[in-house]
Amino acid sequence: MDRFVALALLSFLAIQNGASREPLTYFGNGEAVKVQRGGLVHTRLLSALRGKKGFDGLVGQIAGIARAHDATLGDVAKLNLYVSNPNPAMQKSIRTQMARHWPNAAKQPALTIIPSALPGGGELAGDAVIAIADGGETGVTRFERDAAVLPASRDAVFVSGRAASGELAVATAGTMTQLFDVLNLLGAGKKDVVQVKAFIKPMTGWETVEAEIEKSFGEIGPPPVVYVEWTSGSRATEIELIAAAPKVENPEGPISYFTPPADKPSPVFSRVARVHGDEIIYISGMTGPKVDTADAEIHSLFGELKRVSQAAGSDLRHFAKATYYVSKDGVSKSLNALRPEYYDPKRPPAASKVQVHSTGVPDRGMLIDMIAVPTGKE
Repeated sequence: MDRFVALALLSFLAIQNGASREPLTYFGNGEAVKVQRGGLVHTRLLSALRGKKGFDGLVGQIAGIARAHDATLGDVAKLNLYVSNPNPAMQKSIRTQMARHWPNAAKQPALTIIPSALPGGGELAGDAVIAIADGGETGVTRFERDAAVLPASRDAVFVSGRAASGELAVATAGTMTQLFDVLNLLGAGKKDVVQVKAFIKPMTGWETVEAEIEKSFGEIGPPPVVYVEWTSGSRATEIELIAAAPKVENPEGPISYFTPPADKPSPVFSRVARVHGDEIIYISGMTGPKVDTADAEIHSLFGELKRVSQAAGSDLRHFAKATYYVSKDGVSKSLNALRPEYYDPKRPPAASKVQVHSTGVPDRGMLIDMIAVPTGKE
């Protein structure tokens, strides 16, 4: 999983100091990043080397992928980091190290840090979204398993997590079949998948999941895959994906939502969110302040989401994708109960709710990761 380490460590300083095309607009102190869509490179889960050089090596791999697409670290719009140790000191260390590679605090990628066991027992891993000039491709371009490009010439599709029953291998195969069925309804297929994210338990089963995902894609091969450990007691895995679909002619707005005929509509999440517009907003991972009740935690988080999304030109009616990392049952129940107060029931975001051991912040029961679009003209 360290294909780019050697290249990245040799060229690291030159890459990070290179000129960026600056297709990004930043809001707050690292709160959100808006991307003027060209191509969007999505990486696989990249594992860091162990020890003090781990973070530098991970960023070096991202820099190597960026360089292969004629981009720099300044073009990284979103960075998801996964840490096996949820200790707050680890998060503080990461944020300090971020400043070495993105020295301008006002121009750092939107960042989410997720505690999770990692494939192979690693300590740190990550995936990234890198904005590049669109090459005019009409389809998804893949670079083996390392990265895939979502072109601006197509709609960006976020498909909510689905979870088939059965033990891990059977559940993975069944879930991938369900996801492909959804894509077919959108005029897309396996070749259009940009990234797959699998929530699994235990993480020691990741190779089983990888084998089933690879099998499901057949001769075309799998896209980049990200693994996150969850603690759900009901299903072995939940899998979501990002794909490209043919552009909808004359859409009514920058985003639309879709429920497959076989699924029951929900007022709190959509099965599919389809981005038609030219901009995407990545919001940094968010936990609320320390409060006394689960309800208060949910209200405070949605209050912050309102503030940040509005500052970036969006609102709660224009969220494309929500990932709720929940570590407390009470907070999970409150989220279910209170979401209808905040979402328009006809247009909630695509979503996955992931039960985890920790949010990485003491006394916080939920970490929210959000993708939105500007409101535009509707």
